[in-house]
Amino acid sequence: MTISDYIWSLVGFLLTIMVLSYLVGDNFFFRLAVHLFIGLTAGYVAVLLVRQILLPQLVIPLVNGSSPQRFWLVLPLALVLLLLVGQIPKFSAAAIIPLAYLAGLAAAIVIGGAVFGTLLPQSRSILDAFDPGRWYALPEQTWLRILDAVVMLFGTVGVLSYFHFGRKIKRESQNDAGKRPQILEGLGKVGQVFIGVTLGAVFAGIFSTALIALIDRLVFIGEMLTRILGGL
Repeated sequence: MTISDYIWSLVGFLLTIMVLSYLVGDNFFFRLAVHLFIGLTAGYVAVLLVRQILLPQLVIPLVNGSSPQRFWLVLPLALVLLLLVGQIPKFSAAAIIPLAYLAGLAAAIVIGGAVFGTLLPQSRSILDAFDPGRWYALPEQTWLRILDAVVMLFGTVGVLSYFHFGRKIKRESQNDAGKRPQILEGLGKVGQVFIGVTLGAVFAGIFSTALIALIDRLVFIGEMLTRILGGL
């Protein structure tokens, strides 16, 4: 083990102790470790943006690119300049245009990801699950595959019904103003069960990951204490 490795291991050991000190209450050492982590993360993200986006996608094409490439960079460069000028209090309105563009772009990415990354693949999986060829591929698992397809269908329809916020156009009384059709209410209850199971699985995964990280840090602390005490 080289001196450099030993120094960085010691730094990691001290930072781990500082973070774990939160177990006895909020203190200066924990806040210092958190501030270091946030600062290092912000610095890493800033360097990554400069090296991976600004330099190769903006600066280098402006300097060494052809005329068509420079022409297409006028719009993003103008948006960047407006965003920077908008940081001045007197010209804060200049940042509205780039922020609106970013918000629209983010919304389009989220909607596109939900449709093409979740809804369409889930619909395709349901159709594949109801393929009779898959049911009878393994005769001993035919009913199990049919049950799996039915559960998948009810789960998908139930979750989509739970997030359906429409209401009746015709109302029998004023008390029915905010009620949905009974069939959507029933399917929404089914969707709540599937959502609860999903969130429980996600929480279990996060908890197990955090527990594994804690065990790894405790093992690291034990190894460092052994090295330090052994060196003495």
